[in-house]
Amino acid sequence: MKRVLFAILGILGALSVLAQTPTSTVPFELFGDHIFIKVSVNDSEPLDFIFDTGDGLTVLNIETARRLDMVSDGKVRKTSAGGSVTGALLKHQTVEIGGLPVNDIEIYETSLNHLEISIGRKIDGIIGFDVLDQYVIKIDYEGNEFQIYNEDGFLYNGGGKSFKLKLNSYIPYIPASVTMANGKQLKGDFFIDTGARTSVDFNTPYVNKNGMVDLIGDNYSYYVAGLSSNETKHYKGRATDFSFGGFSFDNLPIGLSQAEHGIQNNSKVAGILGNELLKHFNITYDYARKKIYFEQNDVFDNQFMVDAAGIDFQYDKSMKQILIHQVHENSAAADMGIKIDTQLLEVNGKAATDYTIPELRTIFSQDGGTASVKILQNGEEKTVEFNLKQLI
Repeated sequence: MKRVLFAILGILGALSVLAQTPTSTVPFELFGDHIFIKVSVNDSEPLDFIFDTGDGLTVLNIETARRLDMVSDGKVRKTSAGGSVTGALLKHQTVEIGGLPVNDIEIYETSLNHLEISIGRKIDGIIGFDVLDQYVIKIDYEGNEFQIYNEDGFLYNGGGKSFKLKLNSYIPYIPASVTMANGKQLKGDFFIDTGARTSVDFNTPYVNKNGMVDLIGDNYSYYVAGLSSNETKHYKGRATDFSFGGFSFDNLPIGLSQAEHGIQNNSKVAGILGNELLKHFNITYDYARKKIYFEQNDVFDNQFMVDAAGIDFQYDKSMKQILIHQVHENSAAADMGIKIDTQLLEVNGKAATDYTIPELRTIFSQDGGTASVKILQNGEEKTVEFNLKQLI
């Protein structure tokens, strides 16, 4: 009888080990704070998609759709994380990731040019919920691997912290707490949004309800766009502490939204956890069992950077020139008289277009560093020198 019991336990143990082997492993590129993976649509060549847990729609860039002869005459209006947008909707489509099909989904076609010029590269599409709904997904930020498991038989055996997975508008959320600069403590639920280039943002209703603009201390304002091209105002400051599930971050940069539409105007959650914070973990999403697992990784203790010059960049619509897109008040850039839409020609003696947008943002977030910049403003070339100091 003991032999039979041991044999059964041995089989169960073997099955447990087998359950941890990914069905497919797909490398991804972390471009700035966005995850890019290869996706095929209806047997197409591999396309560059952003993986975004914060959007319930699978989106195809209208330019890519035309190339694939997938453009529909019919248009619909859909609500997404970034607000309401209009485009074509194709039903009963199939995409493939790492050789695995994601079947019978809707694909929404719209222009992504405004995201391309901000992120700094071509984007064929965005995918999130449709993959998570059919497979268990582990995002290994250390190895830049996207591990895909079949839902049947999956058994998590890592050492991460387990959270009960709840969904609102197809987006997962978990509880967290924050201590503001004046010592006030606040609690709430936060969306997990791998498509957001932020650490933590607080939603407009929560910000207004708790008077957070008055609690944040030193701050500056900036603008953010989502799937919709509309930009909304935010305030950037720091929290004394931000904690969830036993993980804690001191002096964390946080954003306070003023958005009136989309995910950041959702009154049922306090805010979002973006990829600036999420990349400090390896995360497993098991929607079938309503679980999320966070494992801190090798960059967990890395500092969070913020703007040290008072400028942000994006391409022009042709993606051939890099422009100053934002100039923050009370910053070095504002004091120098730099204007929005000024063309960035060179940085530290190198052509601006030889850098990626994320590389430029990193250069201008180096507290205590310097940067020599050549710009074209009002038809005149001039060189300015930055002594970089983080704005908050």
